[in-house]
Amino acid sequence: MLVSRVKIEGKRGNRLSLQQNSSGRSRRGQVLLEFAVVAFLLTFLLGAMLAFGFLFFSANIVQQAADVGAQELARTPFSPLGIFQDDLKDEDKGVFSEAALVVPVGTDPAMLPLINQLLFSIYIYDPDIDMIRYPGTLVTNGDGDQTVVIAVVGPENRDSETGVETITEWHRVVEEITPEGEAEGPYSVTATTTGQLEAGMVALRINYPYQSAGLVAYVHTDSGGNLINPPDTIGADGVLNVPVIADDSQVTGANTAMFPDGETLSQAGYSLVNPTANPNIGASPNRGTYGFGEAQAFLTTVRPYRKVLTAQGIYRREVFE
Repeated sequence: MLVSRVKIEGKRGNRLSLQQNSSGRSRRGQVLLEFAVVAFLLTFLLGAMLAFGFLFFSANIVQQAADVGAQELARTPFSPLGIFQDDLKDEDKGVFSEAALVVPVGTDPAMLPLINQLLFSIYIYDPDIDMIRYPGTLVTNGDGDQTVVIAVVGPENRDSETGVETITEWHRVVEEITPEGEAEGPYSVTATTTGQLEAGMVALRINYPYQSAGLVAYVHTDSGGNLINPPDTIGADGVLNVPVIADDSQVTGANTAMFPDGETLSQAGYSLVNPTANPNIGASPNRGTYGFGEAQAFLTTVRPYRKVLTAQGIYRREVFE
């Protein structure tokens, strides 16, 4: 009887041990599941912080460059009757150079003109041309130099089903602020198209196309397929988000869109470069004919999130003649 009792107790002990092991595995599985959920959320938040952190950093750099550039133009002894774009690009004064928006790898930024120096920290490496350049559309100017211009696409200028873009405006990286419909602004002391400013003012604008390496661009529509501007989607019901498909061959408006002075891309002396994609490099947030970029998501190639930032600097000129 004693032996039998020992066997029974042993069997009960085994059952207890099995129950304990099963409970331990259950707790470990629960912890693993909780970690997976928390890790996903933390990774998502970290990515958003990095993406928008660089957006705010870029905005600060562009604003500083606009302020310093406008101040430098105002203090440099140019002719009182000069033209803004001509004085801006005067190589002897070293304020700004379109050609220096695309530079070789290893370029010392201290050797660049003033505004280019200030913007250099937001230049990108372009693997398709193996150069360091300002983000935007890669073009060749009238002097044969590779440079960059900015294509503008409004929320209402995307196809509601695919998000394919229509370019509505071209802008230079650095340009004069001009009244709507006018080719010149208040730079000359005898200027008549000054808008709300007075003649003899440096009114400078810098444009920067921020494009995220981790966020996707969407088209927002209602259930009827009508486009909704992003600010109007907040708190709205029934908003449909359509990822913007990356397809440069379907982009329209490139030949008809104009610069603020009323010139098209070709009339301003620019021609598209459209570099061949480097086969050793995957998707890039600034790749393509127009620099709209590519991202791999939703089992297809889509556009990255894009926001064109604008900074302005306005100073009264110090005329020396």
